[in-house]
Amino acid sequence: MTAGNNPSDEDGVISIELGVSRRQLMKQLSAAGLVGGLSGLAGCSGLRSSDQETTTTTTQSQSNGDTGGNSDELPSALRVPLTPPPTADSMDLSNPTQEQREMVFVTHVVDEFMTGIIVGMNDGLNHVGWKGEFIGPASHDPAQQVETLNTTISRLRNGRDAIATSVLNRDQYTRPIQNALDNDIPVASFNTNVYAGEFNEMMDRFGTVIPYVGQKFVEAGVAVGLTGYERVKEKVGDDTDIVALPTTSAPDHPALSARAEGIRMALEAQGDVTVLDTLNVSGDQAQAINRVDTKYKSNPEINLILGTALQGAIAGRRLVENNGLEDEMVVGGFDLPGPTLEGIKNGSVEFTAGQDPYSQGNMPVQMMWQYMDRGIPMKDFNTGISVIDQSNIDFATRRSGSWGALQSWQDKNYSV
Repeated sequence: MTAGNNPSDEDGVISIELGVSRRQLMKQLSAAGLVGGLSGLAGCSGLRSSDQETTTTTTQSQSNGDTGGNSDELPSALRVPLTPPPTADSMDLSNPTQEQREMVFVTHVVDEFMTGIIVGMNDGLNHVGWKGEFIGPASHDPAQQVETLNTTISRLRNGRDAIATSVLNRDQYTRPIQNALDNDIPVASFNTNVYAGEFNEMMDRFGTVIPYVGQKFVEAGVAVGLTGYERVKEKVGDDTDIVALPTTSAPDHPALSARAEGIRMALEAQGDVTVLDTLNVSGDQAQAINRVDTKYKSNPEINLILGTALQGAIAGRRLVENNGLEDEMVVGGFDLPGPTLEGIKNGSVEFTAGQDPYSQGNMPVQMMWQYMDRGIPMKDFNTGISVIDQSNIDFATRRSGSWGALQSWQDKNYSV
């Protein structure tokens, strides 16, 4: 978007250059006769992080290094480049065909959580009449995932098939993503994407945007941190100081690191919370239980345990049950595995946070079909956060606890 001194062209279209100062913006709006209705716009600002789908546009004075001007920020938009799909030349919307394509999901780990993504993918593929599969290592292994990505890209049909992947870092994933795009295999991302929201970087690197379907992780961590704080204050009272233990199952996982950052931000903003170093409980559940137990024995004042993945809450549940801490400790975390849901039912786990894995599998397929067969650009989709506690545990258990049963039904009834 560009703008000269006159913000309105002969068709009456207003064009404001990104990054203009508040003073210059007001001049342009005044010239267009809009200063009264939009005067509050230039002062809008908000908390944004690198995993969001939009980036904050700084004022002109900031971008020029002038610290003497005001630091108001302009709101930014979700920018979606109109990049033609590889099917553009053959697309005939007056007589559309329903070509069967293949879309492969390649993930960094296949664990219990991913079942929700798989059933969403299966429903999506069945809906559009495509075939596909969900593949990845049995334990968290980005290197193995990248190898699988390269193998998958080499066998897919150029200009006809598609891929979806989680993207855990720039160094390992940039080359296979570029390889797919160079071979007219469009790419979407799900669950984790370190490029999410970095419009300029993606355009510079790939010439297009890799759409992301998933959660905003820092913000989700803040929500869990605040919820944990509120719940533990209700349980132990205002006279008891809070000692919080964040946990992670993979310190090199960007989503878990971002959640841990958000949890820490929320808790450190309170005046009566001591936040311990984030404990690496590992991806092995038995080891996680042992590490949380050991940490508690050396820090018996801990009364709040918040996990960034499923292992932390399950390990916290075991600690509470083994030591009779139901009235003294709050355990919370992420995701809805069976043991966590059971812990909420029996009171050993206070809450957990859902990130809608179903949509992480379903939406990439829907968006890819729209892109390949209708030419509609793919866009980021924020799956948000849902707090699960005793108020809604029955439905959560009935739904998320049935993903495995739904997958079995799909295997029997879907032909893709």
